[in-house]
Amino acid sequence: MAMTDSCKRLAVGGDKLDRLTDLPINVIHQIQDHMSIEDASKMSVLSRAWRYVWASNPKLVFGARFCTKRTPSDTIEIISTILFQHHGAIKTFFLDISIIPSSQHSVVDRWMLFLSRNGLVNLTLQNQNNVNAPYKLPSYVYGVGLERLGLLNCIFRPPCSFRGFHMLKWIHLMRVAFELDVAHSSLWMPNLKILCFVYCSGLHFFNIHAPELSILFLHSCGTLKLSSFMECGMLRTLGFTSQEEVSQNRQDKAMNLTDFLSCWHNVSHLILGRYFLKVLASDTRAESLPTRLTNLRSLYFAHYNFDDEDQIFALLRILRSCPNLKILQFLSSQGNIGDMEVDVNYFEEPDCAEPGLNNLQTLRISRFYGSRTELRFVRFILGFAPLLRKAILLVDSSINESQSLKISKELLRFPRASPKSEIVFEPWSKKETILVLRC
Repeated sequence: MAMTDSCKRLAVGGDKLDRLTDLPINVIHQIQDHMSIEDASKMSVLSRAWRYVWASNPKLVFGARFCTKRTPSDTIEIISTILFQHHGAIKTFFLDISIIPSSQHSVVDRWMLFLSRNGLVNLTLQNQNNVNAPYKLPSYVYGVGLERLGLLNCIFRPPCSFRGFHMLKWIHLMRVAFELDVAHSSLWMPNLKILCFVYCSGLHFFNIHAPELSILFLHSCGTLKLSSFMECGMLRTLGFTSQEEVSQNRQDKAMNLTDFLSCWHNVSHLILGRYFLKVLASDTRAESLPTRLTNLRSLYFAHYNFDDEDQIFALLRILRSCPNLKILQFLSSQGNIGDMEVDVNYFEEPDCAEPGLNNLQTLRISRFYGSRTELRFVRFILGFAPLLRKAILLVDSSINESQSLKISKELLRFPRASPKSEIVFEPWSKKETILVLRC
């Protein structure tokens, strides 16, 4: 009896294994995608049918965790073995080369050559720790029909014949140095939808033509050539931020806020850093923008200084032109000690920002300091936003408990145009800002 039960259990177990083996190969590969490459390779011992299943997975991920477990030489040997014993196309390849010395980048070149001949469409290379030794992308990569490209700490120097990745849909580059031939710097990207550049250099000769572009985010990229993006009529999300002051004479042409926003009137999500706001706000004393941003739903100001008149003028001018704005967010930055606060009378009249407050539902200020200008601004929003649901004020860590209590008491006394409005007063976390700015 006991033997019979044991046989039944084995039969059931074997049946489950057969069911898993009978799954379509693409489904099995999707299961393996949720496993580390080491665990996926261990599945080869399940049966003869599973011996090479993991070696045909079109997605290979060698992240920092995989590469730092062993010495650079062992890592190189293992990756080479996996690549050169692989069966079928490799469509997605993610590699962290941080532990590979720059003197051995030639082996990465060989991997790139192999991948360029095996159906690669999604490439991500991270070189986080080798700040002084960026990886130079080899020339043959520029001939691959990539759809997604992510680079960290690399050199982008295409051959003179390169005219752009015609299949590319998504590009995210961080700390990438562009070394483009001045005579051949126009790149045609007809399918590009998302472009994100962070701390990139060498963009002053960079022209990109992307008629389908819907998301554009540039952060701290030095001299910019914005004119190549002026005809991107499909833009929906737009972000320009910087950690250093951007002088107007560093742009390819003088641009004020009017020129800047009138080109992208279909934008629904706008992110602006304080330096770009000041540069692009040379005529903010005008009543409103000539182009109404009727599609704008979310407006985010990074490192906004409530004690800067130029930024206040620019804010009010944009609000006058956004009748359908629903979300207004700030990452606040405290002004220098000794700076004079702006005239708070700017926030006294309801028409100073109408109709931008008529549909506003959420106000969020991260790193809230409770300055006189900030408080008057919050009072202004609460008093003239009839549909406001939440005013989320995330208090900076420099504000002690006693100060927080005093600020919260003052906030509760402010009149409210919306009977459903709620004030959320909590400590600020840097992680929340990272999530907001992530492209």
